[in-house]
Amino acid sequence: MKRSLVTRGRLRPAPLTGDAGGWRATAGATGLAIAMAILAPQAAQAVDVNSSDYVPAPAGTNLLLFYSTYTTSSQYTTTSGQTLSNNTGIDTYVDILRYVHYFDIGGFRADIQVLLPAGTAYNARLNGSELSSAAGLADPILVSTLWLYNDKTTQSYFGITPFLYLPLGQYDENDALNMGENRWKLDLQAGYYQGFANGFAFQIAGDVMWYGNNSDAGTGTQTLSQDNTYQFQLWLSYAFAETWSAAAGYSRYWGGSQYLDGVATGAATQKDQLRFELSKFITPTFQVMGMVQRDFNTSGGFEEDFRGTVRLMQVF
Repeated sequence: MKRSLVTRGRLRPAPLTGDAGGWRATAGATGLAIAMAILAPQAAQAVDVNSSDYVPAPAGTNLLLFYSTYTTSSQYTTTSGQTLSNNTGIDTYVDILRYVHYFDIGGFRADIQVLLPAGTAYNARLNGSELSSAAGLADPILVSTLWLYNDKTTQSYFGITPFLYLPLGQYDENDALNMGENRWKLDLQAGYYQGFANGFAFQIAGDVMWYGNNSDAGTGTQTLSQDNTYQFQLWLSYAFAETWSAAAGYSRYWGGSQYLDGVATGAATQKDQLRFELSKFITPTFQVMGMVQRDFNTSGGFEEDFRGTVRLMQVF
């Protein structure tokens, strides 16, 4: 079993990354309306996956993962097309501790996961307006995948994954930035993975996220609502050595327009993204992975100039 884990690296360690967004920028002005929490892993959009997330590990396998992600942004584009780049940007650090357990139920492979994120946002400014920093725990996430198709012989896998975000993270309606979102969220994701004998593979995933309302937004007495966010992801990967794997990916986000007491804030979750991933098993049960990402065609939020993630994974 350990041999197969090393040669393919096909475990389920999905990085959940955060989208910075959530202010209203009025044209020609610097007045802001706080429309949502800025952090929490994947706060405003759907859930990112790694290149082999939809390949299940054997039943009884446990994973303990640690993620550390840094992002930096230098411009904000509203849904109306206004781009703010003068003294505009934000930097974030987010760490995630994640536990995964695989098991069989009713003849199907499944897993159960718990994610505990925490982080900080700083250097936040929008068109010259300085914002306070934020630090603390973000919203915990409960996850479970059910593989409806699991064929190791043909390296073909298909699974469905719900992500439930619990509104337990740090949130203060008087703060410009928060780590928690003060609202429930549910993301439903489906993914298909196909491997080939020469070490190449592709994976596609699509998902939709539903948002509950935050009744303590804006002035602290206003209600933030948000349209569904949709995402498409594609990965092409290559296991070029016994313990090494590399991948290139593309993601498209759309939807997610936000409203404060029914009035559009100019924030949404629309963007394209390129990513590159490199991973290596240092031992048969310990893997190190690095990933870099870059946004483009952003509308309704901060455009990330750079996102870098380091992930450590222990199999037991």
